[in-house]
Amino acid sequence: MTGRGVGVPIPDQAKPGHMIIYAESGVQIGTGHIMRCLALAQAWRRAEGTAEFMIPEASLGITQRIRAAGFQVGMLEPSGKDGVVIGQGKACQLAVLDGYSFGRTEQDIFGRNGVPVLFLDDYGHAESYSARWVLNQNSYARPEMYSRRNGTTELLLGPEYALLREEFLPWMGWKRTIPERATKILVTMGGSDAENASARILKCLSDLNQPALDVVLVVGASNPHWPALRRSIEQSQLRVRAVQNALDMPAQMAWADLTIAAAGGTSYELCYMGLPSILIVAAENQRRVAESLAELGIATNAGPGGELDLDRLAKQLSDLLESSSRREQMSQKGRALVDGMGAERVRASALGRGLWLRPLEEKDCELLFGWANDAVTRSASFQPRQISWAEHTKWFAQKLHDPNSLFYVGQNVDGVAVGHVRFELESERAVLSINVAPEHRGKGWGRELIGFSVRSLIRNHPVTRVDALVKPGNYASVRLFQKSGFRQIGTKTIAGQPALIFSWECKTDAN
Repeated sequence: MTGRGVGVPIPDQAKPGHMIIYAESGVQIGTGHIMRCLALAQAWRRAEGTAEFMIPEASLGITQRIRAAGFQVGMLEPSGKDGVVIGQGKACQLAVLDGYSFGRTEQDIFGRNGVPVLFLDDYGHAESYSARWVLNQNSYARPEMYSRRNGTTELLLGPEYALLREEFLPWMGWKRTIPERATKILVTMGGSDAENASARILKCLSDLNQPALDVVLVVGASNPHWPALRRSIEQSQLRVRAVQNALDMPAQMAWADLTIAAAGGTSYELCYMGLPSILIVAAENQRRVAESLAELGIATNAGPGGELDLDRLAKQLSDLLESSSRREQMSQKGRALVDGMGAERVRASALGRGLWLRPLEEKDCELLFGWANDAVTRSASFQPRQISWAEHTKWFAQKLHDPNSLFYVGQNVDGVAVGHVRFELESERAVLSINVAPEHRGKGWGRELIGFSVRSLIRNHPVTRVDALVKPGNYASVRLFQKSGFRQIGTKTIAGQPALIFSWECKTDAN
């Protein structure tokens, strides 16, 4: 269970300040840059930061999507060439640049003003890198792609940093059932689908002549072919349900047995959901994603969408529809690649709160004794008296060897212990206890400890619900659990005192 982070942190930040995201979009570019940055903005907000977007003129659908998520949207000015004008930049504490028109110049603009830059770059396209962080969430990412970086630039590379939006978080404990034969097909070609690969995919599915197939076609907010697609669906013998600008992609992915999808950022969402995939290269920058995931045995590569070989696609489809063993392997490998904590890791890196959770060890006995008898800890406890050394050592030995007690110490990137979390397992339920080291309180570590530990627990154990018990007057803990996504579901009595019950639950089915 890890939550690693690197990089020089934004200074003196108990919580994030204001972040501005500069992201490209359009019919040819698609909406992938914006959608993954939306995940980052949501993670930033979960830590009580604020964020806004600056984008080129985009479709009304994508602008509404950003605003519906609670973020402001401003428009970037065209530069007269293939790019946009950043100018001197708006005031912010962190600038995020995501687009192939952004390069050395845009990084330097913020650098000259002392604003740290997070630069998203999928294939090393910039002339050089002066950004504080460079992020490449792809499975093929390698340090040598960014050899022209400054000595202070840190790299966040690989699918452990894959940016998934908030709607995916409740699904991290969900377990996919692999049917003997696949019949439910999801088709999603991203926010745009400039070459209308969707129409050719539907034709291929229709030509298979398999009446048992059910198809859901997700049509992106910037797709210019929607009217023609709608007419084609009305005339087709295939059972197709079209969803335009879907807001429930995890549910759509959970419903499906198999997907045909563009090999963009959605690929890592599919991995997270364990959905076997046939990937289509809708743009040149997606080619390496499709190739890499195919090499890893996670997906099948169908090649470029503009010259889609329907015979080849039909053969790939038929093979996967019939082979439950292949789909099972693809599903397991995908889930192992993407754990859903990428946005948290990026945020933690920017704030200098990279976290490593290690199992409890014998050497921690004295450390935990000091934390347990801290005045703030005792006042928050349902048994507030001081704990003796004899009581503590007996309790510690029991917890160290109890298979139903998962106990972790959180360490920062310097190896300093910042707190601990403990889960008491009760079938599919766990009860969480947390204590932040006194010298690290008020700096955001509590939320990092809860976020990484709860999500890792649910991802790796058959737990679907996590509860926490808090004294009504412990306002700091009440606020901590509320901000960590827990909701109050009731009260109970502990040691003769009232306790608030906070709960975090994950999805257990596709409904």
